[in-house]
Amino acid sequence: MENQLIIFSKNRSCQLHLLLESIEKNSNNIFDSIFVIFTYTNKDYFAGYNKLILRFPNVSFIVEDDFYNNTMDRVNVEFEYTTFMVDDMVFYNKLESAMEDIKGVFDIPEKPISCFSLRLGMNCNYSHPANLSYELGNHEKIGNFNLVNVMEQKGDFAYPLSVDGHIFKTDFIKKSLHKIGRFSNPNTLESKLQNLMGVINPNMIFLDESVIVGVPVNLVNDTHKNRQGIRFPFSENDLNIRYNNNEVIDFITVDFNGINGPHKEIEYKFKKYVTKLS
Repeated sequence: MENQLIIFSKNRSCQLHLLLESIEKNSNNIFDSIFVIFTYTNKDYFAGYNKLILRFPNVSFIVEDDFYNNTMDRVNVEFEYTTFMVDDMVFYNKLESAMEDIKGVFDIPEKPISCFSLRLGMNCNYSHPANLSYELGNHEKIGNFNLVNVMEQKGDFAYPLSVDGHIFKTDFIKKSLHKIGRFSNPNTLESKLQNLMGVINPNMIFLDESVIVGVPVNLVNDTHKNRQGIRFPFSENDLNIRYNNNEVIDFITVDFNGINGPHKEIEYKFKKYVTKLS
């Protein structure tokens, strides 16, 4: 099989519903299998995930009992490629390329790459976590995509080892995970991966326009105090209450105009969930 998607989630079934719905609409079927590794802090959050499991029967849900082992077990070499995401992301833009096109740029001998980014595009010039504007440096056109040497870039274009929507060769990312040692959540995983920056292949491929964005409206980890909820705060508890009351974020009415980086605060709109007809 070709490409597996592994999503990390904690207490955010409502936001995860939006991500899974957006993948159905916009991913162009580049994921052969989707796995969610999730954890929760009380029975109300667990009730939200139970609703989610029923609503997305084609997704495999794994209850986290040891984040490191759960992740290592799931990065399975039966898939040639592995993509990571976290639950507050949205596939906001339609991906026009097929997985076959993406595979092709991994296999150009004279331009070996470390990853293919779904979260980057020519539209990206601002880092929300760092509150920093930047400009894309030297880049090269490769077919319908763009290539950069990350060591020559700034901001998000200098950050290839992200778990926010980057596609990796499974063999490469599995070996990388073994090198960095134990990690306890997506944030420590991503932080420790940065220790490999000097030894990985520095080339990265990205799209003309990004197709996914993270929506940092709340915070569920206790190790990294990322910027969040500055313009449009939505607590995970309030969102979970809505989800358990059969409200969902309305993908159609959310305004995705002006995406200028891999993260952007967006105001959620809501609607009542309507059961899909089989």
